[in-house]
Amino acid sequence: MAKKQKKRRKIIKVRPISVNCAFCETKTDPDYKAYEFLSKYVSERGRVADRERSGNCAKHQRKMTTAIKRARHLGLILYA
Repeated sequence: MAKKQKKRRKIIKVRPISVNCAFCETKTDPDYKAYEFLSKYVSERGRVADRERSGNCAKHQRKMTTAIKRARHLGLILYA
């Protein structure tokens, strides 16, 4: 009898955008009014980039998520 071969999964590596937090370097906080800047952290499908992808620290990632949600509520950034 022939042995069944196992299917191997492709491993997709996600490259971080930056090593250091962009907000810590400029000493600013994310603001919903700067929607052009925040749209850099939103994917084409409308998802918010995680910390590994965005390169933000935990504090600024939470503030950035809140700012994106506020911009979406006002209609500055699309949901999808």
